[in-house]
Amino acid sequence: MREVLLEKIELLRQRMVSMGLEFGLDHPEVLEYSKQIDQLHNELNQIDHNLSKVGKKNPAYCFYFLDQKAHFA
Repeated sequence: MREVLLEKIELLRQRMVSMGLEFGLDHPEVLEYSKQIDQLHNELNQIDHNLSKVGKKNPAYCFYFLDQKAHFA
């Protein structure tokens, strides 16, 4: 589930950046992508928090750029 959330976040982030570059950061669709990403981050944080309560460690994740495309690890 965690990996699926990370993939969704990355896809939405790429769409948001693309739309932001084309229409500006205050465009309603860009703001909607940002809200969706925030919601998914909250879900991810909740999953990580719940897993930490039972003593399971989650691998850290971060975004990095290669050839002007973002990836997560």
